Amino acid sequence: MERKLGTTATIAPEEVKASLSKERGLTAEEEKLLRMSNAVSVDPDAPLAKATAGELADELLLMEMDLFRAHRPMVSGRRGRPSTTSAAAPADARAKSKIIRALRRKR
Repeated sequence: MERKLGTTATIAPEEVKASLSKERGLTAEEEKLLRMSNAVSVDPDAPLAKATAGELADELLLMEMDLFRAHRPMVSGRRGRPSTTSAAAPADARAKSKIIRALRRKR
């Protein structure tokens, strides 16, 4: 069996970190693999990368805006109390009266 003669190189984690911060041509999976294999952490002050683009980003933005609109009245007007709907009040009253009638019949 023949040995393959090749060169091996060792890379310091600082060098990998420096090259990753400069190089943006890598995919997310490639960058993750390099970080994991060389034990390089992500800079905590670095801005988050944009994960989506195009139509999906538009849909996510619309969903976020809808959630914000739904949440705003609860926070500003009622101080965090959930709103009660008018349909829920009669149903609660009917259930309460039904329970009271059943208890009176038991006597």
